[in-house]
Amino acid sequence: MSLLTFLEKRLEEVIAGIGVVIMCIMVFFQVVMRYVFSLPTSWSDEIAQYCMLWSVYLSVSWAVRERAHIRVMNFINLFPLAFKNGLVVFSDFIWFIFGIFLTWHSITLNISYWKDPYFSPALNIDQKWPYLCLVFGFGLMTLRIVQIYYRWWFHGVSILEGTSKEDAPHA
Repeated sequence: MSLLTFLEKRLEEVIAGIGVVIMCIMVFFQVVMRYVFSLPTSWSDEIAQYCMLWSVYLSVSWAVRERAHIRVMNFINLFPLAFKNGLVVFSDFIWFIFGIFLTWHSITLNISYWKDPYFSPALNIDQKWPYLCLVFGFGLMTLRIVQIYYRWWFHGVSILEGTSKEDAPHA
């Protein structure tokens, strides 16, 4: 598997998974320090929060790639295939426009942190770095919508299902 194929198929889940693991370790560490040693730390909470933010916003893109976002598919499945596709295209178009809007505002928010730095209380981290998760999450989400339609138009991959059976989301 080439690097580009790996990034295309696994980028979000690897980063989100690492974030969840670090978040769990930090929360466990904080619980042990607070209740076993009576020495609470503030920095572990901050790291856990940042890892959770990155995991959540990258998982949004991951769910788009896998076509695993919550939809009212029982309603959509009542219609013939052409009408189903039309409903999905319409809802994805609205979602795409919303994704562009969110990406743009995430970029402007991040630019404001570059112009006027704001530092976190415990770790003194410049907030432009944690808030970059919004730009990556919404930007990748929008890019993944474009990828889905590229595959549909040029490769015949259905827009109603996941990318393939082997890459289907795990329950």
